[in-house]
Amino acid sequence: MKKVMILLAIVLTANVMMAQKKDRTDAFMYNKNKQYDRAVTSIEKCVNHEQFMGMKSAERAKAWHYRGEIYYNVYLSPEFRETVPNALELAVESYGNCVATDPGYYQDNYQDIFSHMNDITRQLANAGADAWNAKDFATSSEKFYKAYQVMASIGALDLEALTSAAQAALNGKEYEKAIGYFTELQDKGQNDINIYKSLAAAYNGLGNTEKALEMITAGLEKEPNDPGLLIEKVNVYISQGKSQDAINDLLVLNEQDPGNVSILYAIGTIYGDDTKEDVYNMEKAIEFYSQAIATKPDFYDAKYNLGILYLREGGRLSTEAKQLDINEMKRYDELNEMAKDMFNKSLPFLKDSYEVQPSAELKSVLKSLYIQLNMLEEAKALDAAQ
Repeated sequence: MKKVMILLAIVLTANVMMAQKKDRTDAFMYNKNKQYDRAVTSIEKCVNHEQFMGMKSAERAKAWHYRGEIYYNVYLSPEFRETVPNALELAVESYGNCVATDPGYYQDNYQDIFSHMNDITRQLANAGADAWNAKDFATSSEKFYKAYQVMASIGALDLEALTSAAQAALNGKEYEKAIGYFTELQDKGQNDINIYKSLAAAYNGLGNTEKALEMITAGLEKEPNDPGLLIEKVNVYISQGKSQDAINDLLVLNEQDPGNVSILYAIGTIYGDDTKEDVYNMEKAIEFYSQAIATKPDFYDAKYNLGILYLREGGRLSTEAKQLDINEMKRYDELNEMAKDMFNKSLPFLKDSYEVQPSAELKSVLKSLYIQLNMLEEAKALDAAQ
């Protein structure tokens, strides 16, 4: 009786194995005939059967291979894609399981599997690029990282996809994620200067100036005069309130690249910040803003800031005049004349700024300036303008 039971179990197991192979064969044929809904049903019956793990590894790898092809075809098919929204992810999972189940089977079928995985990677990378162009950096980073993971699942490295994922995360201010991805690049042997810059920017974004400076120092050991690293160092100094250190580094950068309007503008901005008494210098701010505008005549931010700088100084002189004693008329007239000169210098820059980027706030400032200069017709015309 015991022998009969053993023989019966063997027969039942053999029947199950045959049924699973039939499901796999059916899935292959349905896929070949583009009957993807039936192909999905058959292959899922095969891989989810409780006896599936009892099959030989090559047989299971073949099932995972078919499953990958089926779901990839579902993804490519407008008719079936909506029925399986995660078809692409299931295809990737299947090919990864195929490789892990039997590396020998993968090597024998390398060209086909690699070709499909490479196609999937390209689809994800294209989606990442589209999201990048739309400035949806969170989605872009996600897609590029998935593209990287797809190739990693079959033992291949797509460091370009990982780099794009890291940069997209940094652009989207997902600083923790960016640090993770850039660190992963370093772990893969990538240690070019741009990684140090990006890690410094990410740590600075998190407010971790100590780690930011650590990355900058490590980068500068490789490239002592790299402008990008020096700019990140400036950003750290600014966030730490070390304005003079920031200016010192910016002046070095300006010597290296005297025509760089961004550097000129940054120096002007720091010198022009009257909340920082240790570095505020109106004359130097005017000098660097003026250089930036001379280099780039349509530089809106520099023109606007220079206009506000003159306006603010005119307001300060005017207020100082009003606070004088009645017997200080000479000084009063001097201060008002100086204030008027500042207002006149401010006008063309703020007028140009308003024409380029009109706003209610700037309109109000410009109108007050016209009134201050007794340009009442101009104030009325501005008021009447839409």
